[in-house]
Amino acid sequence: MHLTIATAGHIDHGKSALIEALTGTHPDRLPEEQARGISIELGFAHARVGDDVLSFVDVPGHERFVRTMLAGIGGIDAVLLVVAADESVMPQTREHAAICHLLDVPTGVVALTKIDLADATLQAITTAEIHDLLTGTRLASAPIVPVSARTGDGIAELRAALLRCAANRPRRDREAPARLPIDRAFTVKGFGTVVTGTLWSGTLDLEQSVAQWPVGRDVRVRGLQVHGAAVGHAVAGQRVAVNLAGIGHHEITRGDMLVGPGGVLASRSLDVELTLLPGVSAQRHGARVHVHLGTAMSLGRMLLAPAASPDDGTERRRLLGGHTRRARLRLEQRLPVRRGDRLVLRSYSPVTTIGGAVVVDPMAPARGAVMGAASAPDDAAGGLETWLEARALDAGPSGLADVEMAARCGVSPAEAARLTARLAGAGRLARCGARWVAAAALGTVRQGVFDAIDAQIAAQPLAGGVARATLRALKPRRWPAEVVDHVIAELLASGVLAGDERLSRRHGGSQVQAATDAADAQVRQLIEAAGLSGTTLADLEQAATGLDRRALETVLSRLVRAQDAQRIGTFYVSAVHLRRMREVLWERAAGAGPRTVDVGWFKEQFGLTRRSAIPLLEWLDRARVTRRTGDTRVLIGP
Repeated sequence: MHLTIATAGHIDHGKSALIEALTGTHPDRLPEEQARGISIELGFAHARVGDDVLSFVDVPGHERFVRTMLAGIGGIDAVLLVVAADESVMPQTREHAAICHLLDVPTGVVALTKIDLADATLQAITTAEIHDLLTGTRLASAPIVPVSARTGDGIAELRAALLRCAANRPRRDREAPARLPIDRAFTVKGFGTVVTGTLWSGTLDLEQSVAQWPVGRDVRVRGLQVHGAAVGHAVAGQRVAVNLAGIGHHEITRGDMLVGPGGVLASRSLDVELTLLPGVSAQRHGARVHVHLGTAMSLGRMLLAPAASPDDGTERRRLLGGHTRRARLRLEQRLPVRRGDRLVLRSYSPVTTIGGAVVVDPMAPARGAVMGAASAPDDAAGGLETWLEARALDAGPSGLADVEMAARCGVSPAEAARLTARLAGAGRLARCGARWVAAAALGTVRQGVFDAIDAQIAAQPLAGGVARATLRALKPRRWPAEVVDHVIAELLASGVLAGDERLSRRHGGSQVQAATDAADAQVRQLIEAAGLSGTTLADLEQAATGLDRRALETVLSRLVRAQDAQRIGTFYVSAVHLRRMREVLWERAAGAGPRTVDVGWFKEQFGLTRRSAIPLLEWLDRARVTRRTGDTRVLIGP
């Protein structure tokens, strides 16, 4: 069993001395560190206890070196929080404990050090303050072990407590691509470039080729060491030294990452679930922040989603301490991210830790509204399949690249393949070359192909059809060629199109147009009959005659494009009813009554349930008929 443990705590509380007492190795390796008696860089040491290995990462306690501390604490199994009995909880104790909480470090032990310098009363006071500090965190139940590195008292008990942490350590995903955030890079005479880090996921093997992020250069693993011993294979969770071939040590540095295929997405726009620490000042929409992921860091801006309720931070443009909200992080440099990664956020100036975030979508659009929780289902709300289908719908005919699926979903490539296969089998996704496209989005492409063929044949009836190359270059849509090819292949297989290099409709435009008009009229009538409550694709499948799901998707796409209907959330609503609803609201705005609209009045006025009323109110906001102010809306007027 390998257990990777990071120290945490205030400067001069005895972290390095404690590691030396536990392992026999002093982690401070730089002459300046040894002369000043403080850790400036990361230090490393390990100890064998029977068949088990305790691997320690010693981090600096000085506030100027918190970024170095963040580089060492990512990917660990447990934390050793060090608090001196004679000084108690100090500022960096609080910041380090907060960082451990934000990174969701699952387990740990508190070492009450320097007990030889504090009497029983002082030790009791410090213990009480530690309990107050850790209340409400994952470390609330962590054992507090009194120790003295100078006398050796409590060292055996501390070692035993650390070994017990193995029961609660996270399960490392060895099926996922390798991810090794680099915390040191140096050269060894006779061997060349060596990098070290904690292997977050996957495995590394001798002679394996991995990519150096962010450069994208392929490098070869020439040698591997775990705790100073040469090995042929390293697994997730271990501290690893990697001898790389084909690269100089000056070409790689802390903050880089070694990754296997499909391991990460180099992204500058992330949708996240953002949490501010209790007690920090409110953060405004657009605030500049430092974003830390493992050993990497980027400056970025924090764009908040609209508050769903007063509990989300009371203000639309600000988030208060202790609250959580969806946000988009727009970064100045790319970070190597996957769905589910945990980030630490620090304020721009002065630089202090203010909160953390969990990556919900590592490839969020660079522009557009930040998705609120209701419109972006997570694993608990609708399952990963629902989330992925929603992202594919957002992408439209452009689809999602197959090579991005594992990192986009935060799963192994094998699990990503199983996930997409289930969705494809259910008719919800379609594989188009190297892309996955939502089945609903293919209806838009089909209609685009039909429109192009009809227009070309109307203009040049004797041309014998439309060239494939012309259909691939449909503008202004610029759909991927493989998506257009997939749709053409389907239409040829079903007999709708005929031809080889030049394509035309097999049964003639007028016959197809008549069927199209009949289908449009039937669906339009069903949508109008549903009133403002609208109807879903599933409801239409049951009610429509002679139309399967794919045909319905095509008809609905056509009706929305013609502005005969609107898609509002998961409902389709007739444009006729929407116009009448706006007219009623504008009459209210022009009259002597109140110019405000609340949910209760809106439901009663139009005979709606909350399930259909809320999406309609949000649509009115976007249409600038209303403007939301707190729990009510103000009518803007025609």
